[in-house]
Amino acid sequence: MSSAAVEQNSVPAVARPVLRDLYRILLLQKNGTELLVSGERPPFTLPCVEISRWERVAENVIAAVRKRYGISAMSLFTPDLSAATTDGEQPLYQVMETRETGIAATEETRWLPANSLPDQSFADRQDVVAITEMIRQIAEFQKGEAIGPFGRPGWIKELSSWVQREIEPYGLRLSGEFRQLNASPIFALLRLETNGQALWFKAVGEPNLREFPISVTLSRLFPGFVPTVIATHPAWHGWLTTEFPGSTLDEVSDACAWQQAARTMAELQVASVEKTDQLLEAGCKDLRVTSLLTLVDPFLEVMSRLMEQQQKTPPPVLGRGELQMLGIQIKEALSAWAQLDIPDTLGHLDFNPGNILCSANQCVFLDWAEAYVGPPFLTIEYLREHLVRLRREDINLDADVVKPYETTWRGIVSPEAVSAALDLAPVLAVFAYAAGTGAWQNPTMLREPKTAAYLRSLTRRMQGEMQ
Repeated sequence: MSSAAVEQNSVPAVARPVLRDLYRILLLQKNGTELLVSGERPPFTLPCVEISRWERVAENVIAAVRKRYGISAMSLFTPDLSAATTDGEQPLYQVMETRETGIAATEETRWLPANSLPDQSFADRQDVVAITEMIRQIAEFQKGEAIGPFGRPGWIKELSSWVQREIEPYGLRLSGEFRQLNASPIFALLRLETNGQALWFKAVGEPNLREFPISVTLSRLFPGFVPTVIATHPAWHGWLTTEFPGSTLDEVSDACAWQQAARTMAELQVASVEKTDQLLEAGCKDLRVTSLLTLVDPFLEVMSRLMEQQQKTPPPVLGRGELQMLGIQIKEALSAWAQLDIPDTLGHLDFNPGNILCSANQCVFLDWAEAYVGPPFLTIEYLREHLVRLRREDINLDADVVKPYETTWRGIVSPEAVSAALDLAPVLAVFAYAAGTGAWQNPTMLREPKTAAYLRSLTRRMQGEMQ
């Protein structure tokens, strides 16, 4: 459940102002030895592009660089300038590498040796700081002093060679064209084109390392419900899948797709009943009722402290007495769920339309970093909430989401248990998400005002569901 799912006064996406961010580009070539600068002579500036603030940085910076400078490039990372001493507002930077060779200088730009740029070469001192930090970070990645396989210039060649070896038995060859959706030293997401079916490579780092073994396990246990994994790169915590020929659920206008998604998720959960031990071993969060019960008191104790830290009202501050009553109610709801005798299954704490791919007769589910084992009906509650927030007049919440999901479960659970489960799911879904994602147990995250405010809003949401 996203923050948009709990904020009562959030602004619809259509009402957002069109804001754009200016990025200064640290564009490298020749294995990182040359840097692109603007200007015929010192003082130089760095190439700049603008992108929408609400869109993926890597994908849109790549497109903007291609459009403005005619250079095909990929993003490596956003340099860490937190320790750098600068005056005034810190500009935005993106480290990139061109995939082309021997790009000549133009009237607007030229290539200079990256390691021998004197301070006086640039009009803005902050550019020198950014270049220095970029060089330092790349050196750490190359020496293995910092974890970051995707922060090194040239890693795409290494990836391409590995992929080509893995797909040769399938009669596939890389075409050389790919689409990069994000950039980070430890995360990667790329679509790779071949002479046949396209492929996707995804790699993860902390805090999402569990997604690697979970995704591989789900592909093995439940083929047809998730993308098919054809190769793994354990050193990079990465996996290669075939592309599913469909669209995300939020891009589909047909109500049948929503019905299919709800029904297919129920079918996957039913199929997972006998596989929960393997799923827990793979890294799925343990959100079974017994585990959730142990989280109620410590979670609400942290929420009590966060409520005391709230400086403005509204929204209302919940006192200790109210939180104690909420704890009693949550425990009663969990106990009531346990009496329903509904089996624990695979679940998805981030079950939203963007994580569901649909074709004419099939659905597959993506992005399993927030996979859990526990009450199944919580998963469909997250999809219901997203549908409410989307305000899709062409989709009927009960007929197109609840009914197909409910019908599948009525095949193995009594109608009375299903009805009771649907009544309990809203409040338990909020608690499982708030307590299960772990932010409340991370002191660093709790010091962030947005995280604290979000957890308070989830707690108020639980109380509202109880009332």
